[in-house]
Amino acid sequence: MKFLAAILLLIVAVAMADQDEDSWNFYKFQFGRKHSPKDEAGRRRNFIARQRRIEKHNREHAEWQMGHNKFSDMSDDEKLALLGANPVIRRERLVSAEASLPVLDRALPASIDYRTDKCMQPIKNQGQCGSCWSFATVVPLEFNTCKKTGTAVALSEQMMVDCDTGNGGCNGGMYDRAWQFIQGKGGVMKSSAYAYTSGSSGLKGTTCKFDSTAIGAKVSSFGWTMPYPNQTVSMTYLQSDGPLPSAIKVLDSLYNYASGVYSDPACIVADENDVAHAVVIVGYGTTTATTTVPATPYWIVRNSWGTGWGLSGYFLIKRGVNMCNIESWTAYVRVV
Repeated sequence: MKFLAAILLLIVAVAMADQDEDSWNFYKFQFGRKHSPKDEAGRRRNFIARQRRIEKHNREHAEWQMGHNKFSDMSDDEKLALLGANPVIRRERLVSAEASLPVLDRALPASIDYRTDKCMQPIKNQGQCGSCWSFATVVPLEFNTCKKTGTAVALSEQMMVDCDTGNGGCNGGMYDRAWQFIQGKGGVMKSSAYAYTSGSSGLKGTTCKFDSTAIGAKVSSFGWTMPYPNQTVSMTYLQSDGPLPSAIKVLDSLYNYASGVYSDPACIVADENDVAHAVVIVGYGTTTATTTVPATPYWIVRNSWGTGWGLSGYFLIKRGVNMCNIESWTAYVRVV
């Protein structure tokens, strides 16, 4: 009997190894992965480990699903390079809390979704550079400038990476400091005049090439949504002031988010400064209850990891519980 059991285990192991190899080869084909012989074994191990986590999660959770993407064979260090939110301490944030809650002339709607608004620029990709903060900086400026002028505009993240010495380029930064820099500089340039290169060419911040003749937007004022964390306050600002940048804690599972409303008990944290990635809230809503999953309030969040990640570059995250600190770091900006 022991011999037969050993044979059976061997057969199962061989079958799993074959299945893993097929999955690995399909992944490389699907995502155009070509590795050197030196890197192949390590990349394959990363992928197989990720495959196991995805399978386990999707068996055990119905509220949101994981899937493979360009991050599935990356090392932990490579994924950490995609983060770059470096917030200031809370005392400094309180000093800037001068604005009061906007007074709306109508009740808050049940949902808001700016993803398809004509003033929302296409999803962008920060690449292997911790410049998420610069992408979060320009999204509301693009949106609000378009609303004011009636003309869509794409703004330069690279200008902040290269020129904003108050932030750290690919080593991280924060959108409030970037807005302050833009105010002092007289505006932010259009991306057509200052294209993004840090994530694709390996140029992680070069000599500043600021040109005042190519300015596409100017900052009038900005601030933190107060009081915080408060979903109603953030919803109010979202309606009155457009998309709201925020900073979040990132668990390893988020890299392979595929669909549904993201949540994790480990991402409800006591330390409000435990954040590492800048994103932008562009809407909210509530799911329809099913027999297996209750109705869940959510934020619609724009990321800067390209359209091949999540919901074509966006994700949903549970609203009203300060998931991953997202309701502690919402900020608004107004344009000239």
